[in-house]
Amino acid sequence: MLGSFTAGLVVAWALLLSPPLWAEESQRVEPRISLTPKQVEVLRRVVQADPNAARAFEPVKKMADKALGEKPNPIKWIVSDGRLYSDPEKKQSLQARHDLSKTEALGYAYALLGKSEYGEKAREFVLAWARTYQPDSNPINETEFIRLMKGYDLTRALFSDGQRSEANQWLLRMAEKQKMGIRPSSSTSKNNHHSHRLKIIGHIAFLLPDSELTRWVVTDYKRHLDGNLYPDGATFDLHQRDALHYHVYDLLPLIELAIVADKNGVDLYGYTTPQGANLEKSIAFLIPYITGEKVHREFVRSTVKFDSQRSEAGDPRIRVGEKWQPGKAKTLFDLAGYFQPRLHQVNFPGGDAALSFDRLLATYR
Repeated sequence: MLGSFTAGLVVAWALLLSPPLWAEESQRVEPRISLTPKQVEVLRRVVQADPNAARAFEPVKKMADKALGEKPNPIKWIVSDGRLYSDPEKKQSLQARHDLSKTEALGYAYALLGKSEYGEKAREFVLAWARTYQPDSNPINETEFIRLMKGYDLTRALFSDGQRSEANQWLLRMAEKQKMGIRPSSSTSKNNHHSHRLKIIGHIAFLLPDSELTRWVVTDYKRHLDGNLYPDGATFDLHQRDALHYHVYDLLPLIELAIVADKNGVDLYGYTTPQGANLEKSIAFLIPYITGEKVHREFVRSTVKFDSQRSEAGDPRIRVGEKWQPGKAKTLFDLAGYFQPRLHQVNFPGGDAALSFDRLLATYR
């Protein structure tokens, strides 16, 4: 039994040189945006051998176990962007959207525990949504669909050819609708909206895979960073909203897309704009605010009226004048450590030092 996560990693990297014990059907349809078969086998053994890794996986397993006894709750449209926290339709949408995280959890449970019931349940959730949800062009409404995509990615070998075709065509419609929603003259083509749009389209492009769509994503990603990131590490969102909340919300989808691209041999993280901006600088921009060297009061000079409206309506995430809490960047740093492991060493004041599942996944390249 290994006594620490570090010891587990020594075993894990050694296992990467061994043949995977991945199910035979997965050799026919291998994952593309989540874990490779070899990474699955490594993580299976690390979770079994290392208590820290097991604790990181436990919330995912609990969600998957609970989902086994539930039915999918797909809806025709998700309504969230531009709606107040108290909006009944938004509440209904967010409740239904939990299905997407459940599907992801079921996928990881199937991959790491090897029990078919998890994969079969994930298939039920994917097909229920594919047969009900009508893709629109709003990336904020659809940003969490990458959770469902990862669950599908990990269980796709359990789908019949017809079912895979059905799911793939639905996802392709989602990507095309997202492309149709681009408004070049709007600030949404520069801010977090487009970061989330690229994340959605990019995950679909690599998952299917679709070479033409992939080329478009890579080209537009670079165009987007040229206008979205600044050489000093700030983002268009920070200037527009005066909130580190949106700085993080803008960077998260870009990191998620960069990780998926890297798994498919495409380097997006290393791109530096002609002005000298890049993701590394924009993530490092947050460190003084995490360590306490700097303090930021959120939304005070936001140019978006909806921010003050949400604050007045009691949205717990949007409060004008509230001090930014460093813990809100924890997931970003867990994921960014995939490219720069030193970011996993940044100490978050008052934060939980326990290993997260995101960090566990980010350890493997």
